[in-house]
This record gives sequence, structure tokens and C-alpha cells, in this order.
Amino acid sequence: MRTNTRVEFGLYDVTARGDSSPACDAAQPFCSLRRDLLVEAVPSQVKYGTLESRQWLMDGSFSFFPEVPEAYFWGLWSAVQSGESGAFTDPPVLDIQFSQAHSSSGLTLHFYAPTGDWASKLKIQWYGADGGLLASALFTPDAVDFYCAKKVDRYRRIRLTFLETNRPGRYLKLAGLDYGVYLHFAGDEIVKAHVLEECDPLSAEISINTLGLTLYNKEGRFSILNPEGYFDVLQHKQKLTVWEDVRPEARSTSSTSYCMGTFYLSDWENSGDTLADFTAVDAVGLLDGAPYGGGVYDTTAGALAADILDGYSYTLDAELAAERVQGYLAAGTRREALQQLAFAVGAVVDCSRSDLIRISPAPARASGMIAYDRKFQDGSKVTLTPLITAVAVTAHRYQAEEASSELYKDTLEPGTYQVTFSAPAVADSLTVTGATLAGRGVNRCTLAVSKAGEVCVTGRKYVDSTIILRRAAANLPPNAQDNELTVTDATLVSPDRAAAVANRVLDYYAQRYEQTFRMIAGDEKLADRLIVQSFGGEMVRGVLTKLEFDLTGGFVADAKVVGRRLSGTAAAYAGDEIHAGERSLI
Repeated sequence: MRTNTRVEFGLYDVTARGDSSPACDAAQPFCSLRRDLLVEAVPSQVKYGTLESRQWLMDGSFSFFPEVPEAYFWGLWSAVQSGESGAFTDPPVLDIQFSQAHSSSGLTLHFYAPTGDWASKLKIQWYGADGGLLASALFTPDAVDFYCAKKVDRYRRIRLTFLETNRPGRYLKLAGLDYGVYLHFAGDEIVKAHVLEECDPLSAEISINTLGLTLYNKEGRFSILNPEGYFDVLQHKQKLTVWEDVRPEARSTSSTSYCMGTFYLSDWENSGDTLADFTAVDAVGLLDGAPYGGGVYDTTAGALAADILDGYSYTLDAELAAERVQGYLAAGTRREALQQLAFAVGAVVDCSRSDLIRISPAPARASGMIAYDRKFQDGSKVTLTPLITAVAVTAHRYQAEEASSELYKDTLEPGTYQVTFSAPAVADSLTVTGATLAGRGVNRCTLAVSKAGEVCVTGRKYVDSTIILRRAAANLPPNAQDNELTVTDATLVSPDRAAAVANRVLDYYAQRYEQTFRMIAGDEKLADRLIVQSFGGEMVRGVLTKLEFDLTGGFVADAKVVGRRLSGTAAAYAGDEIHAGERSLI
């Protein structure tokens, strides 16, 4: 087997696009710059026939121009064409304003790919907050996608003047632009690429998958001391996508490419003159840094997931989406809120090998087998986890009090304050004296104090009425020592959900065989249910909860499977024989 690791690194200013306000007086009237130039990725474009010079070949590959062009994506098309030499008499100008300062290593321009039209000459100017010119440069693109390399710090405005097109008599057609460059690394440039994937089938925790990457920094591009390098345009949340190309044999002419995940930069440093170290997290890691206000809910899982994951890409199983959810979420992070939802409805959350957060039930039947020929025997281990004899699940029901009570009282100086309540309250019932209520929610409110003095907030509190459901494990061995597991803080577990939650917890902990081993990696993903050949010819069927890759050392993974020893019946291999610990949806 031969392997090659590749990394695609989006060295972009991650906030510039959303903060941009593009405008162009010379744009076609059907163009919507504030819509099209703010999309993260340029969509596939149609090859339209126009009345430009020598543009519409009668070969059947062109489409007629739409009757209602405003409904389609265009980017920026100029209202005037270039002249016979390709130069514009009155060059179109794209002016982009920002409300905050941004820094980038340059701009990547995307033109009109269907007919290979681009601007062959343009001038770009960067301006600071005071309106002064920070930098100016001429560029001569020679392809549809072109990187204009010019490192500029703390700009508040960019002005692009398009001077010529690569063909005469053509409109300017700019499909999009990126505030930075997409870098590619492979082979000897990658010193280390370590990927850790984990999941909790119960969703008692939502794990963050991580990437540890070390790049050979020969030219000093990532050196902290290089003023022309990339170090000071590195930003949190810049995207890295990792690939592993695998050839089954040294002489093979074809290879299989495995996407090992999309990650977002969280930390970076120089560990030497030629080495740059990066740490990155997956999309769940982004949720961990995103605040969520919480609330009291009586809705569907689909509606609540849409609110928690607003602005993030995700998929949600249709049956889970239809589940009714009642309960409360405290103010915290979006990761914490999603964990509460997933635990309540019995979902697994994972975004390994992808940039999507996937919310789904785990497969109920085994989808594959890991046999001896894929396992390394050194380091393999099987352990027996502690026996759980019972589970106690606290169910919650939140009801609003009839009367208002004091939620907050203090003496405040003039200013704006955010107050977090010790208990949830009905947002519409909030009243305040001594200040103005600038914002309200179930868990907190915002106060605007204009004059120093006592401020008091009142409102109707929600009361948490709880019941405890205890469920004992079946078929316990004689003289088993009591070991009860408690679930107390799952605030989206309402009384009608307590029994299902208790069953899932008992079923999972009845899978007491934890097998760790190193294997040649394949298509297996977290939460897959697998059959693993173990010591002495025994078989373990369980859930894949961990994969750890050292990609520069080959397509090899350290794996963990939590499951139950299989009986020798054919039904067990088919997944038709249901054992304790294997009825769970997760």
C-alpha cells in the first residue's frame, strides 16, 4: 500500500465576505451584487449565448438567455463591452466597503468559466479607515481563477478597476472573489497529519474531532518573523480539508481518495525555523465557541435543531426531526444545546469526513466486519467495563408561575448590562424599574441604565417539576453489586421521554466489551455498527466510537469498538438476534 496526504488550506479573512458591501455603477440591472458576491462558493454557471463579439458558437452547447435574469446567479456583469483591443473605454469599477478592518494575503478572483472569459488587466486599491490609500497594484490575470497576491493589513475599502478583457468585445463577468488564497500542500511538505475522531453513541457528550498538522516551512511563508509571510493573516476558523490518497499496491496506477474531514484553524505556532504547527477542530468545535440564548420549548426536534444550528450546515434524520420536544435549555453554547437535544431524542451527532454536522440514529444492524487480515495484533486489547445495574432518569416539566416575582435587583451606574437570571422566566412578562429593557429572553435580559440608581427586574418564573424514573437492568448475574447511573440534568427529557431514555442508557451500558486495536483503515465511520474478529476466534458486535489516524504513517487507524460478544448462531451475524445492549437507536 502507498499513501499520500494532501491538505487544502483556505487562507482567507473569514469575516470579510459577510462584512462586505459591494457596489458597481456599471453593472447590468439584473445583477444582485449584495446577494451573489457574498456567497461562499461560486455555483455552477450556465453557458449563455449573448451578442458579444464571436461569442455564440452554433455548436449546441449554448443556452438562450433567460427571460427573467434577475432570478439567477450572475455575480458582476458589466453593462458595457470592451473595445476591439479588449480595453474598456470607461472601465467598470467594483467598490467594496467594510464596517470593520480586515487583512488578507491578496484576492482570488473567479471569472466566467463556461466560455473562459476573464479580465486580463485590472488595478486594485486598498484603503484604510481614514480613507487613505494603503496599497495599489496592477494585475494581469491569465486564467478564469486568478490569485492577486498583495498582502494588505487593516483595510476598510477595496476598489477594483477592470481595464481589459482577454477577448475583445466582451462584458466583464466576475463570478466571485475570495479574500485570500487557497493553498495546497502534499508529500514532503506535510511532516505530520494527525486526525482524531470520537463519538458518544448516547450523546451524553458531543465530541470535537481534531486535526494536528505540521508543515515544512522551507520558504518561511508561515514564519512569525517574516513580514511578507502568511503568519499575521492566519485567523481562527480558516478552513482546512484533509485528503488521503491510497494506492493498494506500489505498482497501481490508480488510487482512491478519502476525505478525512474539514477542520477550522484554532491555534498555530512555529516550532522551528522550518516547521509550522497547526491545530484545528471540526464544525462541532465551532459550535463550542458560539453562544446560544436557550429558552423553554414545546416544539419539534427539527425546529429546535434549525434554531440551534442557524448558520451552520447540517443534516437531520426525518423521523428524528418530527419528534416532539418539550423542556428547557439554559444559556450556553450551541454545542451544549445540541447535546441536550440529541440525548433527548436518541441521536448521534458527528461530522467526521465531512463539513456537515450529521444528526441521525445509529445503524441498528452491523454494516461490515473487521477481520484478522486488517488488524495489527500488537497493542490489541479487550476490556470489560463496569456493570451498570440500574439507571435513574430525572424528567422535567416547566410551568410558568401565575404571579410575578423579583428576578434581579442591584444598584447600577450608567451603561448597558446583560443580566442572567438564576431561574428561567417568561420573556414577555419581564418588567424593569430604574432602567430601560433593551432586550429580553427566558434566561437573560439587557438593561440600558441612563442614571445611576437601583434597578429591579421582575417577571413570572418557570418552575421545574421533576419526577425520577428508575429502571433496573435485566438478567443480572448473581450477587451483582449495585451500581446505579443517574441522569439528572437532561432538561429536554420530559416525563413522556424518560422511559425511552432509561432503556437506551441501560442498553448501551449492557455492551460491556471495549475492544481497542490498530487496523488498516477503510470506509468505516464513527457510530457504524461492526462485527470485529477478536482473540481466540471470538466475535464482538458493537459501535465504533473512536478512530485515530497518523496519516503520514500510512492509512492506519487506532480504533475502539464498544459492544457485546456474539453467540455462534447465524442469526446473530445477520443481526436478527437481539441481545441486551443492541436495541438502542444510537
